[in-house]
Formats: sequence, structure tokens, C-alpha cells
Amino acid sequence: MRVMPRVLVLDFDGTVTNADIGDAVCARFAPPEWRAIDDQWVRHEISLPEAQRRMWALCRATRAQALDGAREAGELRPGLDALLDGAAARGVDLWLASGGFDFYIEALLGARLDRFARRYYSTARFGGDRISVSFPHADLACDRCAVCKGKVCDLARASGPGTEVLFVGDGHSDRCVIGRADRVAAVRGSHLAKHLEGHGAGFRAFDALDELLDWI
Repeated sequence: MRVMPRVLVLDFDGTVTNADIGDAVCARFAPPEWRAIDDQWVRHEISLPEAQRRMWALCRATRAQALDGAREAGELRPGLDALLDGAAARGVDLWLASGGFDFYIEALLGARLDRFARRYYSTARFGGDRISVSFPHADLACDRCAVCKGKVCDLARASGPGTEVLFVGDGHSDRCVIGRADRVAAVRGSHLAKHLEGHGAGFRAFDALDELLDWI
């Protein structure tokens, strides 16, 4: 019997990690005004790229300082390695899709990054203690997101005939996957989980990533 291909799309901040690393860095190195900008994005008043441009422009940190802050906040969610190994053993392609930034994603994942067949995230550049951000995946943007998880799911589905798309996430920006991923898993109690519950959508709740081994 032919086994249909599967792609597992993983969010990063708050999913692969226990905390939102971008928010943790802003909380440490930006004045409190960054939170009001973030609230505007949550209320759909501005896009995430616009919010991030303004939030990160408020930060004052060198690359080394920002990395230190990211590492302090950057505890990886338990069960990550087991999930990565389990996906490989089952022939499931791993894709990483994040609204976060290269400097901390690459530092926190290290060699694990090589486990992902495709990786989509945004870019931060440092000039002294100033940080500017850019968004290289314009083809995957939507009116809210720089990397639309829904568009990534669409791309995964188009990667081969009969491909099943699984998505694992937690946040506001992950709502774009609804109706576009075949199956969704959400961090228990997260924004995504609450949204799915409120709309009567089926999903798998989890705390540790290795809880998803039977799900994949």
C-alpha cells in the first residue's frame, strides 16, 4: 500500500520554545511602549511586520546582549528532540515557519536546524545597539503576517500529490492555518487553542512535544 507523503509544519516562538523569545527580548531591551504596539497587532489594527518594525526599533541592545537575553528566555519545550526523531523515523518532512527572527532561532536550535527540510523566518540586523528587521519571504506574507502559516501549509500541500499537512503552534498568527492544515495541534491553553475551542474546531492539545508522537 502506498504511503502518502506528510509534512509537519512547526511554529517556533511559544511552540518549539516555552516562551515567546521575541517578546522576551523586547521586554528586556525596549521601553514599555512596545506592549501597546503589540496590542495593536493583536487587535488587527496593524500587521505583524509593521508592529515588529516599530517594536524592535525601540530596543537598545547589541547582538551579543540580545542573544544573551534570548538564551536566558529560550528554554526549548520538552520533547522536542523526541518529536524530531519520531518524525524522521516515520518519513515525515519537517518545516519550520515562524514570525520570529534568525539570530535567536538559529542560536537556540543550533544543529537541530538541519533537521528541517524548509525554514521560513525573518531577519534582524544589528548596528551597535540598534536593531532593524526585514522580511525576506514576501511571497509567503498575508495582510497580517510576514510568514503566513496558512500559506506555508498551502505550499506544503502543493509539494507532492496527496500530501497530508500537519501543523503545530500556539499563537495569534497561527490562526491562518485553520482550514488549510489537515490536522492541527496547539499548546494547551494557548491563544491558538482557545481560538480553536471557541470555533468548535478539532485539534490536539499538548504540553510537551513528545506527546504528539502518536499523533504524527
